[in-house]
Amino acid sequence: MIRYVVAIVLTVAIVVLAVPAIERGASMNTQRQVDTSIAAIDDAATSLSDSGELSPDGHPDSRRVVDVTLPRGSLTTASVDHFEITPRANGSYSAVSYVLEDGTTRKSVIGEPIVWNDPAANESVELGGTGGIRLALTLQADKNGDPVVVASRV
Repeated sequence: MIRYVVAIVLTVAIVVLAVPAIERGASMNTQRQVDTSIAAIDDAATSLSDSGELSPDGHPDSRRVVDVTLPRGSLTTASVDHFEITPRANGSYSAVSYVLEDGTTRKSVIGEPIVWNDPAANESVELGGTGGIRLALTLQADKNGDPVVVASRV
């Protein structure tokens, strides 16, 4: 009988010790996946800005499509509560921030200004939900005629 009690106590102790490590691993795994998506957005936006020129009226704009992954909460990943790309006021870059379900907040920078849907509006890109999200990045002229990367869902 004592053996069973000792076995149960040891099992519970191991589980109690393992849970924080599993949660930390899930958070780190999600951060890695989201950071990879941010890098893909940065690469596509920089590629558009460096190699793409504004298209003449009546012609399609230069475009890149990026797959963004916002994981669902599971044993190996933490859910993303909020993801936002905000163009900075000086117009030279965008700030990225995301918050995980465990409260972890991460910030990053994308080297190009990225706005949502309308090049003249200067709105932030906010992505919600989980799973794969496809973003189309196009190079368009803002209200001053300067090139800006515009994001929209595909």
